[in-house]
Amino acid sequence: MNKKMKKEVKFSRLLKFYLIPGWREPEFEAIEFEIGKIKSKRRSFRRLLTPLTILGIGIILFIIFLGMYAPWLTPYSLRTLTPEYFLNETPYLDPSPEHPFGTTRYGFDLLGRLIWGARSALTAAALPVIISTLGGIAVGTISAYFGGKIDTIIMSICNFWLSFPVFLLVLILVPLINNSLYTILLLYGLFGIPLSTRWVRSLVLQAKQNVYVRAAITSGAEKFKVMFKHILPNVISPIMVELFGAMQGGIIIIVSISFIELGDPSIPDWGTDILYARGQWGAYSAPFWPAYLWPGFFIVITAIGFMLIGDGLRDALDPRLHI
Repeated sequence: MNKKMKKEVKFSRLLKFYLIPGWREPEFEAIEFEIGKIKSKRRSFRRLLTPLTILGIGIILFIIFLGMYAPWLTPYSLRTLTPEYFLNETPYLDPSPEHPFGTTRYGFDLLGRLIWGARSALTAAALPVIISTLGGIAVGTISAYFGGKIDTIIMSICNFWLSFPVFLLVLILVPLINNSLYTILLLYGLFGIPLSTRWVRSLVLQAKQNVYVRAAITSGAEKFKVMFKHILPNVISPIMVELFGAMQGGIIIIVSISFIELGDPSIPDWGTDILYARGQWGAYSAPFWPAYLWPGFFIVITAIGFMLIGDGLRDALDPRLHI
């Protein structure tokens, strides 16, 4: 009897909730809110699954697969594919069963260097972008939230630092310190913090004007709690989009450094492979076109993969595109 009465009461409350304008029932509102969140997540996921975004994800997963399983995908170790270890192989051999993509200037197996070079490419794409983004989030959020003299000082430092060309600074500092891959990427990550700071600051200044932020400040919430619990989660979507968009720049940077002979020769990377094949027209009787064609192809598809993922995230997460 009690169960029957409870069902009737719940049914009557449900009818009032859906039929009477302005009627509020906390239990049903909570259920409706959860259903709305699920539908919103499904819509975002469907917008993300576009053909171009899936293509970009597939490309990056392929490069990640090469980097993770490089020791099993090629019989050549990392040491045997660097100039410190010279092989008695003829430079620029034709593709053959032993060397499917041919050999490079020093007789190294080109396919092996391409596979091992995937690790260098992924590191170059991720490390400087993560460093600059995390630094920009911390400094930019503090600058925008506190404002006043703190904001003026931080922005003055950023503007002063942005007046210097980053690429030129790296070219000057790398020979003075050392030309290891991680040193180059660390410098680029640190030098990218001012630009990331300005980007995050602009997002935080917009989010700071929202009603929920003002309510949290009025209720007496701690400053760092407001910054990193109320503001930052609501600006993370454009930051994620920018993160993947900047990763293609990291690959181009390390390729450019390697192409002008300032890269790390102890680590295989695709820019060095193109450098090895530069200016060899007529120097060898064997054709050497695979030595620069395949590294260039891998550079292009990896940069395109990150670009497609960034565009897909922007289409899925930016609400202004769906108004």
